[in-house]
Amino acid sequence: MTPIPFALRPSRRTVIQGMAGVAGAATVGTAPFVIFGHAANLPTRQDVVEFSKNAAAIAKFEAAIKEMQDRSAANPNDPKGWLINAKAHADFCTFPGPNPAADPNQIHFCWWFLSWHRAYIVVIERKIREIASDQTLCYPYWNWSTDRHIPIAYARPGSALSNANRLVPNRAVDDGEVGYFPNDPVLKNLGVEALSAKIFEAKTRSDIRNSFGGIARPNPNKVYGNNRLESTPHGPIHNYVGGDMSDFETAGRDPIFFAHHGNLDRLWEIWRKDPVRKKTEPASDTFMQHEFVFTWLDGTPMKISAADTLDTEKLGYVYDNLDVFRPGVPLAMAAQAAEDRPPPIASEKLKIPLPAQAAGENERKMLEITDVEQPDRPMTVGVYLKPANAPAGDLGVNVGSFAAVKSGGQVAWPSQTLSFDITAAAAKYAGQELTVDLIPYRIRTQAAGPETYQPLKYGQMRIVTEK
Repeated sequence: MTPIPFALRPSRRTVIQGMAGVAGAATVGTAPFVIFGHAANLPTRQDVVEFSKNAAAIAKFEAAIKEMQDRSAANPNDPKGWLINAKAHADFCTFPGPNPAADPNQIHFCWWFLSWHRAYIVVIERKIREIASDQTLCYPYWNWSTDRHIPIAYARPGSALSNANRLVPNRAVDDGEVGYFPNDPVLKNLGVEALSAKIFEAKTRSDIRNSFGGIARPNPNKVYGNNRLESTPHGPIHNYVGGDMSDFETAGRDPIFFAHHGNLDRLWEIWRKDPVRKKTEPASDTFMQHEFVFTWLDGTPMKISAADTLDTEKLGYVYDNLDVFRPGVPLAMAAQAAEDRPPPIASEKLKIPLPAQAAGENERKMLEITDVEQPDRPMTVGVYLKPANAPAGDLGVNVGSFAAVKSGGQVAWPSQTLSFDITAAAAKYAGQELTVDLIPYRIRTQAAGPETYQPLKYGQMRIVTEK
């Protein structure tokens, strides 16, 4: 069967245009999707804490996921089952070989990362609506910027939402793992450091780590890597939850996967509130006409174009708010003490240069670590600066983090160059010698045994100026 283009797909149910709020939708046929118009009363994705206050809605949501899980338990190939959803992530995110990042079908480490995952969540969301017979249901997101532990709704014993293999550490999510750096006044105001990215599409290898969306796939130089958001907080949250979530091959089995990526999707909407930045999103046919293939409840394939993912209202949802932190909730910052951390996997002394007299207001000082070799295991690592004569137990100031996540049992590592904004620290310690420590966060990727880490191998650390 030839997949039906997403933009032409009619609805299973009768849709009344105009006051009912779904503009431009067809009213006949049996295919499952419909493009919504810019109308009022679209379904709203909520923070899971707020969503959980609606007992009827969360009961329907849990029941739908449980039905899908039960179907998979009886028949792993049931198209209405939960494992078919997880298989989609494994199919497009896990590839064998020495460099999974370079596989032409891989949707990580390139400009498909945000669009593909947006389409993926929409498909799961629409399946849940059909199974629950409630077209208002949306998949709730986990705002880990505010809620630094697994939300109760996703951790309650016996709930379908907690039915997953997890190895969560006995600690809160750290500021660095979500890209929150309160010691830098500019980055603090953003809430998530990735929102400082000024461009969506990277044109060169060096652009990738400073972009919000990543580089084209394919590209002439065949270079790929983590964009700013995919690096942190994407990877660290995968590792924090652990278990299924720490490997791209199994991550989609955990219901919290879609809550995590829902918040990443919401951050994309926050980032693109700036029309200047939004204009940097790709407009080429190579991007816009590319189609992602998924499987519907009856087993038939469906296609969603990248162009269709650039408007959440056309996909049939909006967010309850576009604030990084949940409004009205005091921020509880979280930072691990030095005694709770493994020893550094790299340490080096660097002298912070004195500021140039003609330095521009928008200049940022960046710490670069080049030619980084693939780590031997999944890990999340914090980058810390402190005076060279500081006590050994002093962690210093956290200026960034990075994560290595498994892809089909092996570590996928496309980011040979790491870059961290140290502007505030450079101003504070100008002219001084500092110690740079790379210190892993404690995660539990295996059920037992000590967390041991090999030294990180790299070319050099240096401080550069970016405008």
